[in-house]
Amino acid sequence: MSRGNASSRLVDELKIDKDCFVDEAWETDYVRQILSTCQRRGVRVLSIKKCDSRRKGVHYYVKIKPPIDANLANELQWLLGDDCLRVDVNRARIGSGCKEWNKLFEKVGARLRTIYSVRFGVRGRSRGS
Repeated sequence: MSRGNASSRLVDELKIDKDCFVDEAWETDYVRQILSTCQRRGVRVLSIKKCDSRRKGVHYYVKIKPPIDANLANELQWLLGDDCLRVDVNRARIGSGCKEWNKLFEKVGARLRTIYSVRFGVRGRSRGS
């Protein structure tokens, strides 16, 4: 593992591990929750992508602006429902200076699907619903 001052490295993508599958209406509400939570911290969401995890559930990749420090990124991931054990491991990695602290593992050949972008809004539903 690469070492350095991980907390001083800026992060422009949040990674969230959700160990369940939900229907489209719940996912639309979750996208709105991501947007709201990030906005309250002064962070703008540029896009949200998702893919199936290697074991169970879904991974979300949230592209943000401006970049934030690793500790705030890990806290936002926790607020957005990231797996609690993963949050603890990430906190230890950040504390030890590990540069590659924010890892997720997908199925081989998994494809990311955009479910939100600043340009198009929430996929699959109109913005007003």
